[in-house]
Amino acid sequence: MTRITVPIVPLRSYVDGAWVDEMDDTRRTLHDPNTGAYRQSKLATRPVDVERALRAARALYDTQQLEELGLRARTELILAVADELERRQDEIALQDSINTGAPLTTTRIIASSLGDRTRGAVREAAELGESAELGEAGRRVVLLRRAIGPAVIVAPWNAPTFTTVGKVAAAILGGCPVLLKPSENAPNGCQLFSEILVHELERRGFPEASFQLIQGGSQVGSLLTEDDRIEALSFTGGLGAGRTVAVAAASNLNVMQMELGSNNPAIVRADADVQQTAIQIVQGMTRLNGQWCEAPGKVLVHKSIHDSLVEAIGVELDRLAVGDALDAKTQVGPMAFERHRQALLQAVSRLESLGGELIATQRMPDLDGWFLAPGMIVGTRPEDANEELFGPLITVHSVDSDEDALAHANAPGGGLDGFVFSTNTEAAVRLGSRIRAGEVRVNGTFMSDLAGHSRQTFWGTSGIGGHSPQYGVRFFVGDRVVGIDRTDLAL
Repeated sequence: MTRITVPIVPLRSYVDGAWVDEMDDTRRTLHDPNTGAYRQSKLATRPVDVERALRAARALYDTQQLEELGLRARTELILAVADELERRQDEIALQDSINTGAPLTTTRIIASSLGDRTRGAVREAAELGESAELGEAGRRVVLLRRAIGPAVIVAPWNAPTFTTVGKVAAAILGGCPVLLKPSENAPNGCQLFSEILVHELERRGFPEASFQLIQGGSQVGSLLTEDDRIEALSFTGGLGAGRTVAVAAASNLNVMQMELGSNNPAIVRADADVQQTAIQIVQGMTRLNGQWCEAPGKVLVHKSIHDSLVEAIGVELDRLAVGDALDAKTQVGPMAFERHRQALLQAVSRLESLGGELIATQRMPDLDGWFLAPGMIVGTRPEDANEELFGPLITVHSVDSDEDALAHANAPGGGLDGFVFSTNTEAAVRLGSRIRAGEVRVNGTFMSDLAGHSRQTFWGTSGIGGHSPQYGVRFFVGDRVVGIDRTDLAL
């Protein structure tokens, strides 16, 4: 094929109303995950500039200028950003594909939704409003909805721009000064989004610290998340980093939303359609190359159909087109970066040492990138497979009954999603309602929410908060009641 050329997006910081090109070189590099070829150095915002950004964000919040612009002005800003995101969606899709290894066909679908995702935040803000009258005749009492404070948003590397766009839009609509830190492993799509947003902010004369872009890894992130000038934190990432960040944020009594991932169980009942179940599981485990936190991970199948399901999954795995993420024919691309691929190989080795057998596709590309054969590990105990793999891999376990499956499904390590496969949908829904997870899908493994205005909660170690309007614009807004006091009460 004639390979698409993906432009290099220079990394910059945006601090207190100005672009900052002077960055620290972290001595780490970004590579094309398809070939292993060097693309650019990872850069980090200098600590002195991080401090300037924090100081500017707090000063802006204390003056209340961003709040006083009003929701209408902030809405017009975000709607203009939504329009520009739609115009530049293919640029963003290219950058997200080359950063994550996800097939370009997939990142284009995701990028095409960015405008609507941003407008969704606008609708939430309009429904919430800025105030409500609570008083009675002759006695005014008003409920004000005001920005909770400077907000830090830490973005993930697996779906970087999609995750970022919605959170930043919600925070700005709420009136919060925003400090965004993209993942150092996938900064480029977020860089493009930030440039779009900054252009509109400057064009409309918004206060200089309304939005700031901070680049770098965990050291830079800790400067943001540990600072007591921050009031709100939205973090998407791994469990280990999440625990560290949560401790720092809790010490400052920040409001937090944290999505940390989950080893999601899939219960396959004895009456399941084996072929359709295999198709859905393989599709789910390979979306975004398996690098998404709501993918099926631990398959708990009734012993009567275990062998036939394993055989059917094997057939589906071997049909997959694994290849260059920029090739339109590719269904599964490489892992995002070499360190992640190595961690997955080590996880497979651990399961094999516990008696597991890896069954994987043999149809692999002749490329030097970070490829990993999509596969399943069979033969291990369910209790030995509670860690999220976060790649195109699942574990498959034989169980004696629905109750046996449920006990393993509710073991530590899950909490985000769950799946049930059965031809008896009423029985499947009943069983699914007993899985301790925020969203449980019956006979499907798709990425979109099951319903509009999803009320998904992060259970267990999968995070703090959830996916719902409560954690959109509402998360960044506090309530303030102001009014004439009553004089007709005893106390």
